[in-house]
Amino acid sequence: MYRHYPEELIEEIRISNDILSVVGEYVKLERKGKNYFGLCPFHSEKTPSFSVDPSKQLYYCFGCGKGGSVIQFVMDAENLDYIEAIKLLAERARIQLPEGSSEEERNIARKKQELLKINIEAARFFYEKLNEKENSAAREYLSNRKVSAGIARKFGLGYSPEEWDALYSYLKKKGYNDEILLDSGLVLKGKSGGCYDRFRGRIIFPIFDLRGNVIGFGGRVLGNSSPKYMNSPETLVYNKRRNLYALNFAKNSGEKRIIVVEGYMDVISLFQFGIINTVASLGTALTESQGRLLKKYAEEIIISYDADTAGMAATMRGLDLLSDIGCNVKVLIIPQGKDPDEFVKKNGPQAFKNLVENALSLVEYKIKALKSTIDTNTTDGKINFLNRAADLLSKIDNNMEREMFIKKISNEYDISQESIYAEVLRRIKPKTGFKPIVAKPDNNRLKSERNSEKSKYDTIVDCERMLLCLLSIDNSLYKVVKDRVNIDEFENEKNKEIAKIIFKRFEDKKGIVPAELINLAGEESSSVFAKLIQGECNFDDNIKAVMDIIGKMELYRLRNRQKEILQLLSSENLSVEDSEKLKLELKTILLKMKNM
Repeated sequence: MYRHYPEELIEEIRISNDILSVVGEYVKLERKGKNYFGLCPFHSEKTPSFSVDPSKQLYYCFGCGKGGSVIQFVMDAENLDYIEAIKLLAERARIQLPEGSSEEERNIARKKQELLKINIEAARFFYEKLNEKENSAAREYLSNRKVSAGIARKFGLGYSPEEWDALYSYLKKKGYNDEILLDSGLVLKGKSGGCYDRFRGRIIFPIFDLRGNVIGFGGRVLGNSSPKYMNSPETLVYNKRRNLYALNFAKNSGEKRIIVVEGYMDVISLFQFGIINTVASLGTALTESQGRLLKKYAEEIIISYDADTAGMAATMRGLDLLSDIGCNVKVLIIPQGKDPDEFVKKNGPQAFKNLVENALSLVEYKIKALKSTIDTNTTDGKINFLNRAADLLSKIDNNMEREMFIKKISNEYDISQESIYAEVLRRIKPKTGFKPIVAKPDNNRLKSERNSEKSKYDTIVDCERMLLCLLSIDNSLYKVVKDRVNIDEFENEKNKEIAKIIFKRFEDKKGIVPAELINLAGEESSSVFAKLIQGECNFDDNIKAVMDIIGKMELYRLRNRQKEILQLLSSENLSVEDSEKLKLELKTILLKMKNM
């Protein structure tokens, strides 16, 4: 019997299984431009026609027409049904499913739930301790950092007393044994065999997952002792590489962008000033899983790390990682090397928002960073800079953006645009020389699916699918689409069902990525959607494209209604009054069609 897992859990499993890594276990892939190509594992071929798009997390074979997300790939590669594929991928990512068929799986699921209950108890304990009379130093620390009582409550901030076993004793009285408390990471075993608290004498920052569960904690000392910050270890419920601090708040901010900062206090200070679309990485450099989470909930990612050497290196790594997975990423530079917490308190929220609006693109930031490491006052230094700048410019896909930077560098360094362009072109040529030779598409699978529908729906069904694909690729199109499309008028029931889910997500300030659309489409339609996303949704102007699609859908409906009216007018039993009404409607329809 099939079990249905929460949507958020399935998405966590998908995000945690990079399609390039999974497919690479079955197919030898070679990078050609943005995508990877190899021999299709699902049909016999001599020329690679099987492609993997790491930014969209999709695969598609131009030969046999199979395509989808990592879930559909595992289903086809291992001959599994949907639930079996989810289980395999969950195991691969070491994500525990909420239920299992074996006793061991059920025990782990129960243990996971117990750990979440312990974390809730601990969070309550820390919060109550913060507000006890004897812990005024902790409240004074937050007051000095200008954290209001309301914000402390919103984020569940607390305090861990100086005593060695205050939390341990509290949880023991609640009935928890040493084994589960040690597994929670909140308690450590001493050399003498006894147990003591991990967090002592620290401000506590509970860490929530997207579903609002307390999964871990961060702790900061009140003074300047070391280590300044301490975090929960990884447990059955907490993985720092797959979570982001305060994403549970930021994802509902209604903003199109998310700002990534370094520390808990940066997030809290900005939140207090009304800037709630902010998250922090959890004591680690940005990971791919975190990047895919950010991409899911924002159209633009802005990194604001410290301006010291380590901060700059972390920013660069984060930029490259986010760019590689297809994020639109920028860098926020704070004057005088201040951190966001310090800057927003001194200058106010509008000044910080101005910095956000003027954030640098990936290329701008890299060129700026390049300038800071090379002495361009010397001829050798200038040549070195220009050569390395050409390396950066060669990686820009947008010709207009590349030309803009070439003009800027040409003016600044008094060198002709032609010379810079020649160097950039020399670096581009090897990349663009590859033209994948693909087998002539065998669309039997696609045809069989379409033949199951009424042939008169083919055009409108394709338009509906194209519309859904474009929305998944560019979430900002929803504002263009929402008042122009009536979901109830969709001809295809499956498309209508998917559209309702997608539109509801947008209304709830949530996004959708192509791989999620593929999963919503299901096994029967996944390849069709993958084909559209990979091969037919590459437009220079997405707004124009979506408006054209909406126009075609409207034209189809008008033509359909025109045929109905003409049939009705041919009826002998039609009254004069009804006939005049239909003729008037027909005239209106013909006028609309002419204008379109």
